[in-house]
Amino acid sequence: MRHVYSLEGLAPLVFRSGKPFGAQAGADGAAFPPPSSLAGLLRTLHADQTGAPFSDALRELAVAGPVLGWRSAAGILPLLPKPADAIYLKNEQDEIQVMRLAPTRLPASCGTDLPSGLLPLMMPHRLEGKPVPGAQYWPLEGLLRWGQGENLAFDYLKTHGLQELTAVARTHVAIDRDTKVASDGQLFQTGGIDLAPRRLAVSGKPEGGWAERDLVFLAHSEISLSPTLATFGGERRLSRLQPAGANVWPQRPAALEASILAAGGLSLTLATPALLEAGFRPGWLDERLQGEHPACPGLRLRLRAAAIERWLPVSGWDLAAHKPRAMRKAVAAGAVYWFELLSEPPADFLAALWLAPLSDKPQDRRDGFGLALPAPWTPVA
Repeated sequence: MRHVYSLEGLAPLVFRSGKPFGAQAGADGAAFPPPSSLAGLLRTLHADQTGAPFSDALRELAVAGPVLGWRSAAGILPLLPKPADAIYLKNEQDEIQVMRLAPTRLPASCGTDLPSGLLPLMMPHRLEGKPVPGAQYWPLEGLLRWGQGENLAFDYLKTHGLQELTAVARTHVAIDRDTKVASDGQLFQTGGIDLAPRRLAVSGKPEGGWAERDLVFLAHSEISLSPTLATFGGERRLSRLQPAGANVWPQRPAALEASILAAGGLSLTLATPALLEAGFRPGWLDERLQGEHPACPGLRLRLRAAAIERWLPVSGWDLAAHKPRAMRKAVAAGAVYWFELLSEPPADFLAALWLAPLSDKPQDRRDGFGLALPAPWTPVA
């Protein structure tokens, strides 16, 4: 049986990415908790609540997440990272459009330095404009519509999405043990993310009220837990974990499987960072970029294109070994992979693919690295 939990930050939460101190987390998403941090939290709580010893058996418990969610009186709406195949462009009339990048075959007279067999990404039409910032997190409903090929308005994403996580920096000093005063020149900062409701500005008044919704993290796991307070992230900042309804976790559309079969191909958009041994390329693909998805044996795919932004550093603390984990380079959430179907998919393949991890190592998949949302895609001839 699978369980869904919401995790509410009761203070700004601190997560480090493995970058040197001074390289503060910001809009690039480095402050977002890695899947391994959430997996470690749920496994630790399971051991605390059941009295289970810390052993390799704990690592076998699978956890999916974290997924961001808007929480209000009406419930929790999932938010997913902006897909890498979408860019915000402002034209000469100061209008902002959400432009799509799609795999496209170049004319015979043109070439690229992409690996053999991969198609370049291009906009459907030329637009004179400049890239501008926009919503970094999209509502699930909007992301599904985008995957079906529907264009989205910038104002829609601005209203229903999230521009960026609120970063909070705190400055600390080192205290001399002998004099009990601050040591000269020894300052450092910790950067955290604040999930609390935002204060709203009201025209003509210095301050308005508070927003009617806040942010929570969502987790999906086989681990059964009772509601509790927990320390999530660095500096032992408190969070509240409690069960959420099963329908809070992103649900797959009923007609999606038929759409993928009719298209003959699919795209996979990362909801969490993925750890791949071959850099951008999943290790379950061979030299011809063909292979079987690890979550769906029998489903043979061929990679045709990929939209990937800057790699993300992932580190953490190894509780069993009592030492920091080595930093690894992850494919950032939002990356999009386009695949061609090479065989008839097995029955009910979408249930196996929906938010299934595509990372290479089984332990990374159990930790939740590489959760991906499928969508239909018609391969380029």
